[in-house]
Amino acid sequence: MPSPDSLPEKLLGALHALYEHYETGFARWTEAFGKAGLTIPPVFIVVCQNTSHSKLLYDYIAGYTRTERTPEGEEREVVVPAQLSLFSNYDADRRRLARPLTLLIDSTELDSGEALSTEFRSFARPGIDAFKTALAQRSGQSAAEKITDEDLLREVMNTVGKPGRLGEQVRCVVSVSMLTEGWDTSTVTHILGVRAFGT
Repeated sequence: MPSPDSLPEKLLGALHALYEHYETGFARWTEAFGKAGLTIPPVFIVVCQNTSHSKLLYDYIAGYTRTERTPEGEEREVVVPAQLSLFSNYDADRRRLARPLTLLIDSTELDSGEALSTEFRSFARPGIDAFKTALAQRSGQSAAEKITDEDLLREVMNTVGKPGRLGEQVRCVVSVSMLTEGWDTSTVTHILGVRAFGT
């Protein structure tokens, strides 16, 4: 079974080369805009061919948990650290961040219901409430009461790079055919295509 540890060398070479350029740009961006009081990070996008590729790359980039068996025969969850530290969804103590820095946006993730952690919901409660209020004003209270995890994840995706919104602090998006022509994020600085592009 494929794992994030077995990604092809050519792909890893391209990913790390672009990431090194992002790191340099991130430092300059932080220095320049931090002085002006702006805290929105630049955004790195990885566009994949299919959901199996996107999940492997997401895990490699942002870190993930896997089940291991102890010498005593018990199973335990172990955090495998992110390989691209600026995009890690775990802190130095290997605890999941309340607000993820990297998002996986694909049909499997949207359907799973696991894309947004309980910690994220708690941390982002003011943003979620603001989204519900705006939706209620546009479409009525019943629409706001029927918000699903998929709706919330789409709102995070649609507000990447927008101050005061749910996606404000996202630094990396790994996707499969989810970021269409209507997706408008002015803070995107790097795009890695792991599939053929028509344009």
